[in-house]
This record gives sequence, structure tokens and C-alpha cells, in this order.
Amino acid sequence: MIISSLVAMNRTLLIGKDNDLPWHLKDDLAHFKNYSMNKPIVMGRNTYESIGRPLPNRYNIVISTTFNKVDGAVVVNNLPDAIEAAKKYCIENNQDEIVIIGGAKIFALAKDMINKLVITWVEANELVGDVYYPSFSLENWVEQSQKPFKKNADNDYDFVIKEYLLKK
Repeated sequence: MIISSLVAMNRTLLIGKDNDLPWHLKDDLAHFKNYSMNKPIVMGRNTYESIGRPLPNRYNIVISTTFNKVDGAVVVNNLPDAIEAAKKYCIENNQDEIVIIGGAKIFALAKDMINKLVITWVEANELVGDVYYPSFSLENWVEQSQKPFKKNADNDYDFVIKEYLLKK
């Protein structure tokens, strides 16, 4: 089973500011949508609240100890229960990937389970925020693909989307 981390960050590992993304990248949002479509997505309560609703055409799993119920999503208390629910969904729907979409606490909890990284590297290293991806090294990862995008009317910054697989 593939367990991926789908995230946009800059070189300082910034992923969020004021419970939102620190940049506007329309092409990356389209990539996020296309990549996660029809897959189980796992997120923490803060990420869910920043999105504001369950994402359509995905099996939304929210980890929360304060929410009991969210229409259109499964609410669980911890990461192991989230992974179990996602695996069950994958088996029932012929899927082979669970997508972790944040936030920082969930990425940190899942770091030893993640075997694929899908990272949008944003060329916005001067930005600061209040949420950062957990520190990691690419030493044990093999880059599989990359697709660059240029700053334009839809994208505040240049960025490149890279996929990495964990070395076996």
C-alpha cells in the first residue's frame, strides 16, 4: 500500500500561515485535486477547518478529538484508525494509495509510514508563516518525476512538483 504525503512547501519547509496556504498557486491546486481524486485523504482538524468542507470525489478522513461528526467525512480519534479506515476504503474501491494532506502534526505522526512524497517546491523562500513541515532528509528517497511551473497570472511564484519514492 502506498502512503503518500501530498504537500506544497518552500525550502524552509513552510506549509501554512494563519490556517491557510502562504501563496496562491492555481496550477498547484489543480494538481492537488487531480492527484487526490478518488483516493482516501487523511487530514487533521485544522487542515479540515482551513479547507472548510469535505473535498468532493475523495474519501475524507478527519483526525480529531474535538469533532464527533462531519457530514461527508469519516471522523477518527487517531492516525492508526485513519490509516485503517483508508486501507478498508482502498480494498473496497480497488485503490492502492492513501494520501496524507496535513497538517504538520499529521505529517509528523505519519512520517514513518509514508513511502511516497509528492512535494510542490515553491520558490518563495523569503516567506514566513506559522506551520512548517517536519524536518526530513531526501537521502533515502529517489526522485521519480518533476514538472516545473513558472510564475504567471495564476501562480504567485515559480514552483516544481516532484515525486519521490522511499528507497527499499
